[in-house]
Amino acid sequence: MPSTDKPVVKHRKIGAYRVLGELGRGGMAQVYRGLHEMLQREVAIKEMLADPLRDKESVSRFRREALALAAFRHQNIVTLYDLVEKNDVLFMVMEYVDGPTLHELLKEGPLPPEVVASVGARVADALEHAHFRRIVHRDLKPANVMITKAGDVKLMDFGVAKDSTLETLTAQGMAVGTPSYMAPEQVTGAPVDGRTDLFALGVLLYESLTGTRPFQGRSAGEVFARIREGDYKPLHKVAPQVPRPLADIVKRALNVRPEDRFPNAASMRRELESFLSQRMGMSCEAFLVGFLRQREKLTESEALAHLTQEELAVAGGLAKARPPARPWTRWLAAGLIAAGGLGAGLLSTQSYWMDVVQRLTVR
Repeated sequence: MPSTDKPVVKHRKIGAYRVLGELGRGGMAQVYRGLHEMLQREVAIKEMLADPLRDKESVSRFRREALALAAFRHQNIVTLYDLVEKNDVLFMVMEYVDGPTLHELLKEGPLPPEVVASVGARVADALEHAHFRRIVHRDLKPANVMITKAGDVKLMDFGVAKDSTLETLTAQGMAVGTPSYMAPEQVTGAPVDGRTDLFALGVLLYESLTGTRPFQGRSAGEVFARIREGDYKPLHKVAPQVPRPLADIVKRALNVRPEDRFPNAASMRRELESFLSQRMGMSCEAFLVGFLRQREKLTESEALAHLTQEELAVAGGLAKARPPARPWTRWLAAGLIAAGGLGAGLLSTQSYWMDVVQRLTVR
C-alpha cells in the first residue's frame, strides 16, 4: 500500500502553470497550488474530476462556474485568471487565497459578534455584486468563505450557481445546495432569487455566533421539514450575549417567506455596516487582520505588514471573544448576592435579634 502522508500530484504542469502541490479535494473537483512561471504569480488550479464523456452535466456546471467567475470584478469574490483544457480535462486557474476558511475558524468555537458582522457585511457585498449580474450562488456556507491574511473576505465556489440569463441545468422541483443552508424555496424546488442567498447568509451568521446550525436533524428530510416550518431555536436563547441589533438581522434573514427577508443584499449589508459603525472605529479589513493575529492564524510580522503596532493592539483587543454567559451562572450570582445581602442585614441587626431570642428562651 502506498503511503498516504503526502497526496499524489497527478500533474507537473498545466498550461503555463507549474503545479506545486495539492490544496484540497472534493467529490467533483481537486484543487492544486500552482505558479505562473513567467509572471511568478501563485495561483489555485481547480481540476474537474468528472468524466467529460459520461458526465456532461458536470462539465456544463464547471464551465458555468467559470463563466460566472469571469463576469465578476469584486474584491470579495475570488478572481478567475484562466480556463485551461488538457487531455479533455478542464482546469480553472484562480486567485490563490492565503488564509483560513470560516469553516476552519468555527472548529475553535463561536466567533465574536464584530467578527461575524464584518464577515457577513463583506459576503453581502459580494452577493450584491453577483445578484446585480443575475447570478444566485445557491451554496453559501462557511467552507465557501475565506479570510485572507490582509483581512479580505473571499466568496468562492459558484459550482451550483444559477444564472437567470442562461438555460437551467436543474430539473424543475429538484433541490440544489447543501441541506442545512438551503432556503425553504430551495427545499421545495420553487424558483429562487437573491433572497435565497440571504437566507443562507442568515444560517451562516447564526452558526458563526453560536457554533451550531439553526436547522438540524437526524436526516436530510428532517432538516428540510424544519427549514420549511422555520423551526429553530431563537438566537437570543442559544447565545444571549449576542447584541440585539445583530440578532434581529439574523432573525430577519431566516424568515420562511422570501418577502419577509431583506429585499436585497445591499439592504442587509447596510444593516450589518450600521451595527459595526457603532462598535468599531476601524475598517472591517483591519479588524479581521487583528482577529486572525489574535487567533494565531498569521504571524505578527504578517499582521504588521497591514497595520501599525497601535492598530494591531486595538484590533486584537476588540477581536477577543467574549465568553458566553451561562444561565446557571447568572442564577448562581443572583443567589450569592441575595445571600450576601441577607447576611449583611442579619449582621447589622444582630443586637436586636439576640435580645428577641433571649426573651423567648427565658419564657
